[in-house]
Amino acid sequence: MRIDGPVVVAVDGTERSVRTLRWGIEAAVQRRARLVVAHVAAPAVGPWTWAGAPAVPADDDALVGELRQVCTRVARAHPDLDVTAVLLHGSTVPALTEYARDAQLLVTGRRGAPPATLTVGTALSWRARCPVAIVREDLVTSGPVVVGVDETPGSWFAAGLAAREARHRGVPLHVLHARRPHDDDAGRRTALDVAADLAETYPDLPVRSFLSDGDPVRALVEASRTAGLLVVGSRQVRGWRRLVGRRVARLASCPVLVVRDETP
Repeated sequence: MRIDGPVVVAVDGTERSVRTLRWGIEAAVQRRARLVVAHVAAPAVGPWTWAGAPAVPADDDALVGELRQVCTRVARAHPDLDVTAVLLHGSTVPALTEYARDAQLLVTGRRGAPPATLTVGTALSWRARCPVAIVREDLVTSGPVVVGVDETPGSWFAAGLAAREARHRGVPLHVLHARRPHDDDAGRRTALDVAADLAETYPDLPVRSFLSDGDPVRALVEASRTAGLLVVGSRQVRGWRRLVGRRVARLASCPVLVVRDETP
């Protein structure tokens, strides 16, 4: 993950993008990073749509004009923020994944869809190389940053990023581990070690550890009810991507930051 790349915010031109953009602006300001407002113009598929009406290709000039207006408003409100717009073409998830390869953060929205629904945000969360923030537009929350930790090396990376987020926001950091039945104590020891290391590294940051027994998804979703941000990992296990991160991203009550494990 690059720490000098831009913050890329994916917008779709609807009202629900307002919350996503606002969250992305705050993230860029906190990081002193360049902000890129990105929109993907999906190609028309065939000469006719499924409803029998002619497929209409995207009006690039109109879309670029709208993006420039958005950037102008953001620049006026935040004169020290470097803001640019980009219009991408193609399928939404592949286009954003490729464009955000060098970003330090990709911000996308999440509608109040049923938990089982696969959304653009959850798809990006396991495909993008950079951390992906999923902001649900119908929820505005404040509170501590909560990070889910287990025994894997990637937990240290996710927890370090969560600590920086907590310091940016001026809120406490909660390190959470939930132990499944028949699990050993390795995850608990890691959580305690992570919390102790971060408390020593950032003496100005209040750090607390929370240990529980049960399903990690349930524990993280419950913690999200009073959190301002939930940080979870996403990694490969024997060719299958770990499901905890993507399940939490669909169920959480606060914005979720999904961090890709950079270890082999």
